[in-house]
Amino acid sequence: MNKTLIYKLLALAAMALILIFALGRIEWKVQERQATRDSAVAGIASQYAEAQQIAGPLLWLQCSESQSVTRFDEKNQPRVEQEQLDCSRFIRPESVTGVGSLDVSERYRGIYKARVYLANLRIKAQFDPVKFKLQPRQTLQAAYWVFNVSDPRGLKRIDVRDGQNKPMDVQPGTVDSPLGGGFHIPQPLESLDQPHTLTVDIQLAGSGRMDWVPVGASNDFRLTSAWPHPAFSGNYLPETREIGAAGFTAHWRINDFATGGDAVLAQGPANAVEGGSEYAQNGQTPRTGFQHAFGVSLIDPVDAYVQSDRAVRYGFLFILLTLGGFFLFELLKRQAIHPLQYLLTGFAVVVFFLLLLALSEHTGFVIAYLIAAAVCTALIATYGRTLLGSWKASAVLGVGYAGLFAGLYQLLASEDHALLMGAWLTFIVLAATMYLTRKLDWRDAGRAPRAQAEVE
Repeated sequence: MNKTLIYKLLALAAMALILIFALGRIEWKVQERQATRDSAVAGIASQYAEAQQIAGPLLWLQCSESQSVTRFDEKNQPRVEQEQLDCSRFIRPESVTGVGSLDVSERYRGIYKARVYLANLRIKAQFDPVKFKLQPRQTLQAAYWVFNVSDPRGLKRIDVRDGQNKPMDVQPGTVDSPLGGGFHIPQPLESLDQPHTLTVDIQLAGSGRMDWVPVGASNDFRLTSAWPHPAFSGNYLPETREIGAAGFTAHWRINDFATGGDAVLAQGPANAVEGGSEYAQNGQTPRTGFQHAFGVSLIDPVDAYVQSDRAVRYGFLFILLTLGGFFLFELLKRQAIHPLQYLLTGFAVVVFFLLLLALSEHTGFVIAYLIAAAVCTALIATYGRTLLGSWKASAVLGVGYAGLFAGLYQLLASEDHALLMGAWLTFIVLAATMYLTRKLDWRDAGRAPRAQAEVE
């Protein structure tokens, strides 16, 4: 292999490193802009309402237990004192039926937007007569129906009615239960031995995601929305669902066999089956979310930053194809191309990804991709007229780059088949290179025609 070819390969390697570094800066810029978008969305949510998780209704029984404790005074004389220990606990409903709808809208901060919703929910819960046996030293002090809402700022309207359709006295907070935010309704102690039915109508604002907690022994939830891109999340997928351009409908049916019964509370913010007092004694802060939950996230299937980041990850392949393609042309046509011409053409490819990021923030990813691909293809094809020496060859170059950009878009659009398509693209490029160079004398490659004539 002659020295000219070696120097050319070293120059190409140096230019590839420069272009890859520039591509890495664009990848960093994508991540920076995505972080800025996420910060803006979080700011909107912090002022509107966060993602919501709903649990309830539950019956919170406040009780205390008297216990004798022996203590010693300053003179080491024993004395017996009575201490009151908390033995409060939750009672779960026998069945919970929920029906809801999500009205989705968007809030903007600058060029960034966040998806928010207003949920209209109707929840009906049935409780069996309370079978709570007090021990000899235990005293039942109060009872409350409590309902947990992870971000109570989103509560717009609450209407709770009993089995006779009479309105109940709703009060903010969950008293001293370890649930956190929400609301409660006082319940007279003398009627705890009767069955109870509660109907709860809630209008709740939130953003991004809404979860339900299956607190009942039997749970039936239906949710509808005009948002066409739901992502079902949590521990349980819907039993049936319908998703279309007009929105989605989802239906969950979950029972104690799936949740483990009281485990749905034991793994939540309360550990409430054993009583909330252990949190006060240990100085712990109750968690704000249950582990047993299911719900829906309002996602954007064509997130501009995610798609741009995926596109940049294929930029390395584009740079290699650009440098390799022009180097192959130089070898086959014996037409010298200056290293700076390689570099300028490579930067045209890099600028495509920068344009894609900048335009996608304003026009959406698809339109941004079409514009960036069109102008960069025209730029490379026009500049290629100088390198290749004819408009016909320049047109072929433009068609080739248009095909590459079209192939990249297919890779981005077909995430499930991206590896397969990328593997075939690499194979086709390698096969074409091997075919075109099958008769090339690599020992004489890289020499200018004049130098070759002098040797002859």
